[in-house]
Amino acid sequence: MIQFSLQQGHSITTALWVTVIAVALAALFYWRAFRTLKPRQWQLLLALRILAILAIIVLLFRPVLSFRKEVSQKKSVIFLLDTSSSMGISDDASGATRFEQARDKVHAWSEQLEGGFQLQAIEFSERARSLADLKQLPTLAARGKATSLSRALAAGAQAAPRRDIEAIFLVSDGIHNSARDPKEIARQIGVVVHAVGVGASLRSDAAYRDIQVASLNCPDTMMLNNLTRITAGIEAVGLAGRVVRAILEEDGKPVGEQELALDEVEGAQEVKFEFRPTVLGRHEYTVRIPPVPEEKIKENNQRSAVALVVEPGIRVLYLEGTLRPEYGAIVQRFLSKDPDLQFCALVQTRPNEFLKRTNIDGLELESLPATQEEVAAFDVFLLGDLDSSFIKPSQQELIAQRVRDGAGLVMLGGYHSLGPGGYRGTPIGELLPVLLGDRNIGQVDEPFLPVLTPDGRQHPIFANIADFFPTAGGDAGRADLPELDGCTRVAGARPGATVLAACPLETSPQGLMPVLAIQPVDKGRAAVFCADTTRKWQQVPRALGQESPFLQFWGQLMRWAAGRSAEVETEASITSSTDKGYYEPEEEIRISAIVRNEKGEGAADAKVVARVRGPEGRTAPVEMPIVAGAAGHYQGRYTPAGAGSYQIAVEAKLAALRLEGEKLAVEVGRPYLEFEQLDLDEKRLAEIAADTGGRYMHISTADSLIDQLDRTERKRQVQFETPLAVPLPLWLVFVGAVTTEWVLRRRFQLR
Repeated sequence: MIQFSLQQGHSITTALWVTVIAVALAALFYWRAFRTLKPRQWQLLLALRILAILAIIVLLFRPVLSFRKEVSQKKSVIFLLDTSSSMGISDDASGATRFEQARDKVHAWSEQLEGGFQLQAIEFSERARSLADLKQLPTLAARGKATSLSRALAAGAQAAPRRDIEAIFLVSDGIHNSARDPKEIARQIGVVVHAVGVGASLRSDAAYRDIQVASLNCPDTMMLNNLTRITAGIEAVGLAGRVVRAILEEDGKPVGEQELALDEVEGAQEVKFEFRPTVLGRHEYTVRIPPVPEEKIKENNQRSAVALVVEPGIRVLYLEGTLRPEYGAIVQRFLSKDPDLQFCALVQTRPNEFLKRTNIDGLELESLPATQEEVAAFDVFLLGDLDSSFIKPSQQELIAQRVRDGAGLVMLGGYHSLGPGGYRGTPIGELLPVLLGDRNIGQVDEPFLPVLTPDGRQHPIFANIADFFPTAGGDAGRADLPELDGCTRVAGARPGATVLAACPLETSPQGLMPVLAIQPVDKGRAAVFCADTTRKWQQVPRALGQESPFLQFWGQLMRWAAGRSAEVETEASITSSTDKGYYEPEEEIRISAIVRNEKGEGAADAKVVARVRGPEGRTAPVEMPIVAGAAGHYQGRYTPAGAGSYQIAVEAKLAALRLEGEKLAVEVGRPYLEFEQLDLDEKRLAEIAADTGGRYMHISTADSLIDQLDRTERKRQVQFETPLAVPLPLWLVFVGAVTTEWVLRRRFQLR
């Protein structure tokens, strides 16, 4: 049946009325204005005007000619073929692999169905890919590093309009090790899925023998030279009583070995390795069991994980008794600028009332630490002009014990610190490398520059800044460093302490009094710096545009106290890292960067971008905003689409500088992921089929699923529409009619 309609939604009656009125007005115009013309002349002009009017009306109302026609249409059958690595094992009596069985069966079914259905095939592992032609089936192989049944089902549902899909055949061993629950996807797609299982339940075979590294618990981040534990789960079938070796390797080199007597109890046996990582950076750790001759599958005898070996973060607790200028300089110009430090600064405003400043997110400490948990949160304790009477003996003992266990303690000079602060004989005072004296020992009021000892010139605290200071044998290599205003007196150095810098003082032995001294304290370290006006080292050179040792001195002192020996950077740089080395598909990757400006301080105004290049070659930019915490820290997040190797390049723009970090590499989808569970998962496949109204069958009996497909040819009414308003020809008609009319009017000597 042919129908005539208008696209704009107007009625045909309206269009006809508009046409009639327009034509009538044109006819009236010519009848009144051109009575002197010959009939053929005004009739020709009127015809041209009517033609132009009709062209405009057709363009405005856009008429459509439509009709319905019955057509035959074949329904679609879609095959989802699993090409993941687990399909490559052979557990059939014929010796054929799971994949070979599945591929041959899909090929046979396609030949059987090609006359009655539209056939499509999609191969999948961690991703799903449609085949252009079923003739590509022989070229496929089971090589995928992971399996995503979810993506396979979603791709199958999108391969054709849902009303045209007769059924989807999911041919797989049922292993799923990627993100999203395939049963949830199955319930959403609205298409019948028949699940075809390939493989066997290996454990039900009495002759089956296997050893599998079933789990590997490896920390994502390890601390350099700290004791680290890696735990592996070893599961064996049919080998009870056999003694095997479990080997731990770091980047392919053995670092540990354990013997294990295999049992017959279902479930994994635990093997623990303890070691201390000694090299910074990204390392691959593998636990493997040498295969035994009876094993049929050897791919699951090892498992790997990647960990980042880093230096532990440095957390500094700075305690001050008064809001003195030195406090402001240390907090504002050092602690807040050093990207490697997190700090909490507590300054006493009233007796036992403290004002807190910190860059540690979520830290609830509001006063002096009073519990072991609060003290254990810090790596360095920096004590300023705070009298010992404000720190209870129990609190001092907690700090002292934390230092003995590996933390650092630094006490500064002041009117209420060291001897004048009453620390002689206290738990903290006994750890210090100098003899404190009593409360009346007093201060040194004469300005001075610290004189470096031979030990001081070689010590990491003065790395790259030693020539700012004089020595007993000569002046400083770089002049104009401001003198300090004075320092707190001490009675001398303790036996076993190392004096790095001294203050010229006639009343002291050799005319020098220790001003910076250090000593080990069991596993920790203690230092005393008697001066308290180092802010002048920062303020004066900065005002004069000169170099200053301020940032390096304090940074290297804190790093030494924390057990580090790294030098403080004093130039623009960027360092980047990821939170892990291996990720599951669709697991978020956290990318971090530390940006320093030309002074080595943490930069707060950099524009940082990470460019992530995936295994398919496409690159995605990831914006990295600044984050709370230590200065100059930036972080971005990226979610990988599938398994494979990802390359990450981080760059920062800082004013006129462009900084590029070292390229990072991460793996998505753990190695041997496909061999963690090799049994045919009939339960999962049956649940997927049941949730869609389909059926589950093993591949050996699944031919009946094909036989039961409805081969009836379907017919349906299809509406065809032909637009009558084709813009270009109609505009040509309009322009031609109007132009011809104008030319004729001139020829007929009309206006």
